Amino acid sequence: MELNIDQPEVLREFAYAQGWLPRGVEILRLEIADAESAHINIRSFFSDDTTLIFQQPLSNGDTAAGAQFSLMVDAASALTAKEGHLPTLLGYAEEELILCLRDAD
Repeated sequence: MELNIDQPEVLREFAYAQGWLPRGVEILRLEIADAESAHINIRSFFSDDTTLIFQQPLSNGDTAAGAQFSLMVDAASALTAKEGHLPTLLGYAEEELILCLRDAD
């Protein structure tokens, strides 16, 4: 799966399947969070007033993407370990190379 703001229903269903989002919560809006980044960053605004960030390496599918994804997971885990630091890592889908972070309120 490749992250894309033009298919909110696909992202919503993926988030449901991963357990990152409770069933019945709808996506209100998607936006590119950081266009200058070395990976795709999509900020999603939901009907339950939560905001999640989904990240994926730009070079999805090759060996370099896997290495970059591992670095992304390590960095997000390190930030999450710091008390009170947001965004917080909710989880990741290794096969799809997608990270899910709870955004700052």
